[in-house]
Amino acid sequence: MRDGEHPVIDTPQGKVRGRSDRGVARFFGLPYSSPPTGARRLRSPTAGPEWPGIRDALAPAKAALQQLGGNQTWLYEPLPGTSEDCLYLNVWTPDSRGAAPVLVWFHGGATRNGHGAAAAFDGSSLARLGVVVVTVNYRLGALGGLAHRDLADPDTLLCANWGLQDKLAALRWVQRCIGAFGGDRSNVTAAGQSSGGMNVAMLAHAPGVAGLCHRLAMQSPPLFRPPVFVDLDAAAEYTELLAARLGVAVRELPSVDGAALFEAEGALLKAKDGIARMGRPRTAPVRDGVLIPAWPYDAIPSPLPLLIGFTSDEARFWYDLRDADGAVLSPLLAPADDPALRVEVQKLVDLYYDFPAAPVPETVIARYRRADPAASIDTVWNAIYTDLVFAAPILHYARRHAAAGGQTFVYEFAHALPAPGRGAPHASDVPFVFGTVDHPHLARKVGTGAPVRRLAAEMSAAWASFARQGEPAPGWVPFTPAREALMRFSTRDGSGMQPLARPALSDCWPAFGALRSH
Repeated sequence: MRDGEHPVIDTPQGKVRGRSDRGVARFFGLPYSSPPTGARRLRSPTAGPEWPGIRDALAPAKAALQQLGGNQTWLYEPLPGTSEDCLYLNVWTPDSRGAAPVLVWFHGGATRNGHGAAAAFDGSSLARLGVVVVTVNYRLGALGGLAHRDLADPDTLLCANWGLQDKLAALRWVQRCIGAFGGDRSNVTAAGQSSGGMNVAMLAHAPGVAGLCHRLAMQSPPLFRPPVFVDLDAAAEYTELLAARLGVAVRELPSVDGAALFEAEGALLKAKDGIARMGRPRTAPVRDGVLIPAWPYDAIPSPLPLLIGFTSDEARFWYDLRDADGAVLSPLLAPADDPALRVEVQKLVDLYYDFPAAPVPETVIARYRRADPAASIDTVWNAIYTDLVFAAPILHYARRHAAAGGQTFVYEFAHALPAPGRGAPHASDVPFVFGTVDHPHLARKVGTGAPVRRLAAEMSAAWASFARQGEPAPGWVPFTPAREALMRFSTRDGSGMQPLARPALSDCWPAFGALRSH
């Protein structure tokens, strides 16, 4: 293919016209389901449409309805418009005549923000490493996650997790269509970051997913439990409150215009009754007993090869995130003194450690200070939050997966952002995996120069290798019960295998350290 050419591919849906660039053909805005609008609003996705003639696939489709702001703008540039007609995906391929491994990417954004055509997710670099890349838009917020038995789809009987159902539909589209783009449908990696990674974990245990994907890659998945995530009855209460504010019965919510429903939920989240009664959106994921039969903490481990990890300073995405010019993007303030630290640690334990014999804040703080006696209050808070909210449940998931015999690879991303950034916050690993560190929206935030590009090349190669053969890189030792080792990615110290050494984590959060038998 020559640059600027417009290759045409004949797919099971019809012919599509894309664009070639430096040996990679890309196709944007391909529909993998009928639009989830009108009679299909708050319903399960259906098979994608077919068309006569040639469909242009040259520009991204609109993102799902959302309000993008604050820390979400660190990774995402301004949106290409929004619409509830959002079930589209994008494909990058090195050769439509081949049979290359496939990586299907589900973006993050708390299931309320993001889209698959963001600059950070450009699949060109991975495609040049021999991988067909698919990035997916899916329903977000209320339209992707309201749950109630009165919303049961008459065909599937499912009544929740519409956005997760969209991801299953995208994987079914891959099985049907990816061969036309040179992808091997028998070698598919489901991958994602943050809520996208969490959805990969949900998919790994969902009924009906067998044969749709063959490897799992999860970057900083929030593997929460109640009260952060909710079961169907709690989600139904939220849905009933929203319906009441709209003046309709729950069963009538699908007839409410999508934009109006989106605006009404936004108003509910700002209202005193919404905050006082709910505290946070009770939308997807919802343990409905069908699509999500159990939370990942308790679910029977998947047999598929797993690549999973976290960043060294996840917390700074919410508490100390800045753009390249120093503007504060994080929505929250870290505790400023010892009394505030004790209060915030107690809140954190109440929300994320719902187990018997939860530790008291004084014990937790003292243990983390012993690990780093010179640490500031800010640093102690960052370590506690990062460990409890991300590292501990992620390592617990990896331990259970490895103990069940699944091939397991664990990483820690430790590249510190250049000033005015600090540490390695949540989402900072994404541009390195996709090799998009030089994009203007990202370069000044993640750093420039040979060490940054070298680290991006290392990580892109590792993810491509994992997609190809289930092993991420030469020298990357699997994580096993006998040897808990992880790959630490860093520009400062160089990347390499290290033993898992987080004594404060295992001392303070034992429920995530002990394996549970099934």
